[in-house]
Amino acid sequence: MKVVGRVPRASLEGGEMVRLEWPPFHVLVALVDGVPCAIEDACNHAGASLTEGTRHGGCVNCPMHGYVFDLTTGRLVEPRGLCDDQRRYVAGIDGPDVVVWDPGPPVDIVGL
Repeated sequence: MKVVGRVPRASLEGGEMVRLEWPPFHVLVALVDGVPCAIEDACNHAGASLTEGTRHGGCVNCPMHGYVFDLTTGRLVEPRGLCDDQRRYVAGIDGPDVVVWDPGPPVDIVGL
């Protein structure tokens, strides 16, 4: 796994969302109930930055068309079926920071 970056945990308190540069789509980092999470920042529907959207609890609304994504899973909550879920990254706490890793592309295991 490659390290995407680090975000001071204090900058995520109070429901804040932070965008980490990770071309080509960057990563949205947030805390949900104290647990760090990270999803692709560019909305799968039209590419708008989700970090610029509105947060409601554990979800974020895309600022362009209002699509709602779950911050912990990247799952499209509504409207269902109109675009793919957001890619999820691995996030964890290291001292005062949230560290985000890119797990790489999904791997299909043949024969299992």
